[in-house]
Amino acid sequence: MNKIKLFKWITGIAFTALVALSAGNAFAIDPATRVVSPFWQHAGNTYTFVAVTHPSLSGMNSDIGVTVTAFLGDGGEGAANVYGTAQDFTVSAGSTSKIFIFGTNLQSSNSLFNTANFPSDTVILGSTTAGGTGYLRFEPTGSADVTMLSYWGAVVFTGSNTGFAMEFIGDLNDSSSHPNQAANTFPSGLN
Repeated sequence: MNKIKLFKWITGIAFTALVALSAGNAFAIDPATRVVSPFWQHAGNTYTFVAVTHPSLSGMNSDIGVTVTAFLGDGGEGAANVYGTAQDFTVSAGSTSKIFIFGTNLQSSNSLFNTANFPSDTVILGSTTAGGTGYLRFEPTGSADVTMLSYWGAVVFTGSNTGFAMEFIGDLNDSSSHPNQAANTFPSGLN
């Protein structure tokens, strides 16, 4: 590789890294006690599904209380930016808790989305007809063990039974903690 091509290649890599690291928004997260998913969605016939599993590792509490909040938009955490109502649930050792996020418009257009059909699940029901996107924050209600739980989920399109997987930051499988992550911020972008 000649020097000009090498210089262009290195410059391209550096520019791409700079753009990726500066393009994102900040999420408030304490990496020792909180877990966040940078994207959830509900619009039309779309809903979000999340499962939280307690892997029963030694040193964990047998019951772990969690509060999940769906925030609208790109990082604002004021009360006006909360979708539906934050929900509390408990995950017991060796079990999985399920969370569904959808709006009243999906509930009225699809009889499967009646909250009575989810008696043992956690449901965040939003009233905006336009739908919503944003991020999810999981916090402890008692102990800080929420980071030792395993989270997985998907945004689901009901018409085609397809969707895409969600990312979770700060959990047992933490694949995205940023090395410069401060206690109350989360820099987004390539990690």
